[in-house]
Amino acid sequence: MKVRTGGVSNVPRGVYPVFKTKEGEQLLMKVAISYVSIKQAELNLNSELPHWDFNAVVKDSKSQWNDYLGRIEIKGNTKKQQVRFYTDLWHALQGRRIISDVNGKYSDMTGDTQRIGQIPLDVSGKPKFNHYNSDSFWGAQWTLNTLWHLVYPRITEEFINSMLLMYDDGGLIPRGPSGGNYTYVMTGASTTPFIVSAYMKGIRGFDIDKAYEGMLKNAMPGGIMSKVGYEHYTNKGGGIEYYIDRGYVPFPLYEKQYGYHQCGPGVTMEYAYQDWTLAQMAKALNKDSDYKMLIKRAANYRNIYDSSSGWMRGRTLDGNWIEPFDPLVYEGDYKDPLGSGFVEATAAAATWFVPHDLAGLAVLMGGKDIAARRLNQSFLIAKQHGFVAHNYRGDNFVSSYRRRAFINYGNQPSMQTGYIFNYFGQPWLTQKWVREVIDEVYSDNDPQHGYSGDEDQGLMGALSVLMKIGLFEMKGGADINPSYDLSSPIFDQIIIHLDKDYYQGGNFKIDVLNNSPKNKFIQSVKLNGKPLNQSWFYHKDLVKGGNLECVLGEDPNYEWGAALESLPSSMSD
Repeated sequence: MKVRTGGVSNVPRGVYPVFKTKEGEQLLMKVAISYVSIKQAELNLNSELPHWDFNAVVKDSKSQWNDYLGRIEIKGNTKKQQVRFYTDLWHALQGRRIISDVNGKYSDMTGDTQRIGQIPLDVSGKPKFNHYNSDSFWGAQWTLNTLWHLVYPRITEEFINSMLLMYDDGGLIPRGPSGGNYTYVMTGASTTPFIVSAYMKGIRGFDIDKAYEGMLKNAMPGGIMSKVGYEHYTNKGGGIEYYIDRGYVPFPLYEKQYGYHQCGPGVTMEYAYQDWTLAQMAKALNKDSDYKMLIKRAANYRNIYDSSSGWMRGRTLDGNWIEPFDPLVYEGDYKDPLGSGFVEATAAAATWFVPHDLAGLAVLMGGKDIAARRLNQSFLIAKQHGFVAHNYRGDNFVSSYRRRAFINYGNQPSMQTGYIFNYFGQPWLTQKWVREVIDEVYSDNDPQHGYSGDEDQGLMGALSVLMKIGLFEMKGGADINPSYDLSSPIFDQIIIHLDKDYYQGGNFKIDVLNNSPKNKFIQSVKLNGKPLNQSWFYHKDLVKGGNLECVLGEDPNYEWGAALESLPSSMSD
């Protein structure tokens, strides 16, 4: 065997073996990985794959993936749509890396030098959980919070324990850990809604007090909110002190870039939502003073709403609106490299990032009808470029205007927009636009059309899964009593097999009557045989097991889910 390696420093290196083989000769190889040591890699290999039976490995792999993917069964629609559905579900489980070894040893890289840690062992001498890393939690409130917590709660719980392990090691709950260290990728405290949502849904196999302590630390100066993307050595770019003192993070904040995405208005909106989620945890734990402080901060999004333009807008250090202002300028499109100040978005797209208080946003805009009309207009424009900001289809509008988008379903900031109409009393528009986005963005399987943006380790795949089964969570499941927002599923039947270690309901079945590409509008809904005349229902009712029946039709039912008293709740309510 010859082993060849790269020989230049400061560049990625690799090895590849070269074997001389005869025609028809087969070569078997086993590869083991450990972040700790070669000896530990050998232990992993001998423990996890002690044999050389290739067919057994294939069979075992198929069995494991069938178990994971089979937890949601679908019937109906085309084979193409079924293939895309399970491809998306598979994507939703990608990018989640186990960095611990079979005996629970792991590499802690949060300090100046490597430290070998040990996960606590159970009574049988096995690690109590795997140590997971993933640098993709920005946008998880609309994807993983719903999908993992409902279908894969054990993965959720192990991830939270991994985050708390890093809190012990490095002093912060991470938002994007990789290789046993912090990356500080993206912005805000994106894992706070993930942990809060798990707690609210009864996933509590972790140290609750430690988790709350770490999340509160992240929301204060010196925590994660003090840092923006890849800001390892300072605590300036996040602007949390300004957010606490002034109610917004100025833009631009400093002449110097202390971290990537140093975007004042964008992080202001994220902080407000994440403060609301942590406030719910404080309320559940009877931490009244924390609750009052956090719920007040959750209204800070109002401080960057510019009534003269009707958009969220950056404010300077002296409190003035940034000039010039164009709501369709992307984050980095101005001559100033800071761009518009919205994280991977335009002001037009980011304005709708108020998931915890859409009723309050509607008041700023002049009422729910006006807000719905404005959002509908944004979708009509976005339809012209396939609801994405860039793709590989040679679309002239997209290539000419690339990121000048009102709605962009190729990235996280617009994930929730289709479901906002439920909150404005016009759920038929949620049904219409979610179906159209599915058709245009999430229905192809080939490389040119299957991806229309940043898949981001399965976050967009998870969104696609949720839209196709008609279940979503606008507030990321962080309510005291979490609930699901409804749209019209694309399959005739969906069966969710619940994990009995967490939920005792067994199965939850969704039956979709009169389903077709034309019949996209909900006519009526029944939950366990009883009429449901609202566009949402509680998580606690789903995990008891049972049945949701949706009857679809070609024309909207303008009465269903539209009554003001039955709309899903917002903070201002």
